[in-house]
Amino acid sequence: MSANAGQQANVSAKSMDGVNFDSDKFPDAMGWRAKFGVLTPAPNTIVENEFHEMAPYGVINIVNRYYVPNQKVRSDDDWRLIMGHTRANVANAVDALVQAQMDHLIMGMSSESFMGGVEGSMALRKELRERAGCDVTVGAEAAELAFEKVGAKKIALLTPYYPVIDKNAVQYFTEKGYNVVAVEGLKCKSIIHVGSQRPDTLIPAVKKLAEAKPDAIIQLGTNLRFAKVADEAERWLGLPVFSVGTAIYWTALRKMGIKDQFPGFGSLLEKY
Repeated sequence: MSANAGQQANVSAKSMDGVNFDSDKFPDAMGWRAKFGVLTPAPNTIVENEFHEMAPYGVINIVNRYYVPNQKVRSDDDWRLIMGHTRANVANAVDALVQAQMDHLIMGMSSESFMGGVEGSMALRKELRERAGCDVTVGAEAAELAFEKVGAKKIALLTPYYPVIDKNAVQYFTEKGYNVVAVEGLKCKSIIHVGSQRPDTLIPAVKKLAEAKPDAIIQLGTNLRFAKVADEAERWLGLPVFSVGTAIYWTALRKMGIKDQFPGFGSLLEKY
């Protein structure tokens, strides 16, 4: 492709002849209470469907996938590559969601929200908020709000990650004043492999974390099918066990003033 052709291919839609964007807003026939724009990596199969399960009547999820390869993960460097693709491609995905006039933006990938600790997380939120033109919810923020709700200070983390991501999550929570007493990283082999994890793997991992006597446990990695496991684990263990996907959706609902409470996804959506 010539340099000129490449420039033409990258022209913003806003500058193309004939485009006249309509900013008028109309009540959505299905999402009359809220339209959530949801960002998720291309290989992610779980968070979209868990969010659909959690959506109250009158709330809809408008999902857009940004390109991330189903990278083989065998090392920290492999996870760094995944994060690089996220940073390179998420902006275009937000731009597409803007066309649906979403009320609130949700980042359905938790790992990126911990990169660089508190400073990196705050920069990500600012960037997404400015690009989307609306408020945004990310995993790091939602996890913190969940811990605040139950007064947890000693926390344990269940993740699908390699240490490079775990270290950033620990850094974030430590900078926020939490004591991370245990981390169980599953070292999943790809994003698709994350989505294949079943209760026979997740339940022993949660029980192992509980041995460290945390005030609360949270699972990170939105492509883990953990919402239902967390709901059950709270009853076995007698302490708060949060799915980050549930925490994200709960936070977004409450920010929108939607206070519906319902069972099946743990104490956050049932009690708070």
